[in-house]
Amino acid sequence: MELRLGTPGRPCPNYPVPFASPHGPPRDLAFRAPDPSWGCFPDPNGLAMGRAGDGRAYVFSANGGTNDVSVVDLDRALRGDATAEVARIPLQVGPWGITATPDRRHVIVANGGSQRDASAGNTLSFLDVDRARNGAPGAEVARVLVGTDDPQVQTHPLIPSVTPDGRVVVVPNVRVNNVSIVDVAAALARRPGAEVARIPLTRPDGSPARPRGSAVTADGRYAVISGGPAEPPFAQATGYLYVIDIAARHVVATVTGVGHEPYGVAIVER
Repeated sequence: MELRLGTPGRPCPNYPVPFASPHGPPRDLAFRAPDPSWGCFPDPNGLAMGRAGDGRAYVFSANGGTNDVSVVDLDRALRGDATAEVARIPLQVGPWGITATPDRRHVIVANGGSQRDASAGNTLSFLDVDRARNGAPGAEVARVLVGTDDPQVQTHPLIPSVTPDGRVVVVPNVRVNNVSIVDVAAALARRPGAEVARIPLTRPDGSPARPRGSAVTADGRYAVISGGPAEPPFAQATGYLYVIDIAARHVVATVTGVGHEPYGVAIVER
């Protein structure tokens, strides 16, 4: 299937989706970012699976190009329905990392970097799957400032992970070189202080940590964070992995020489 072009307030009417003769993939629209005229291509950055109260499954796509999240009816998509995208949920800016709570009833999105310019977000958005699939107002049931106390600071949260018990979200903040720990229940209740910890990351040479990816161990004890500056010489392995004790809220181990500018992390336990 194909996600529709444009977003509310910025339609692309000359290119109906799915593409059909005489229309084809657009050739007169900005297709490389950043670009000030960007805004027609969704440019999905990540996917998560949500489940509604009636058991139906929905795929959520974090769209960095249109600053929103697509909701796709999985059953319809599997039947070959090219119009299975059932809703769009507008968010802060540049949705990038996306995950779901263990029960799949809520999807959590990191509002990262814009594809239109050099700006970035500074929040995590919590989406209610039942509301989101219907495109209902208030589908974004909570928004939590992360990485800073100043709403004007662009922290650029990237790839969040949820602990297996669903109680905590861990998210690295690229531009401010720290990791936020967010209490899920507090966030959903919209209580102040849902970001319960902010852990700074450093490097011995003084270069920025630039954390990007995250993963959580099966027992929920540790978070593993990838990072490293996107700076030359690119041939050198300048990436780091930081291991954080989630309960103690500090770094307990560091692995160096992990490629260059690493992003996604996965944990395989024996």
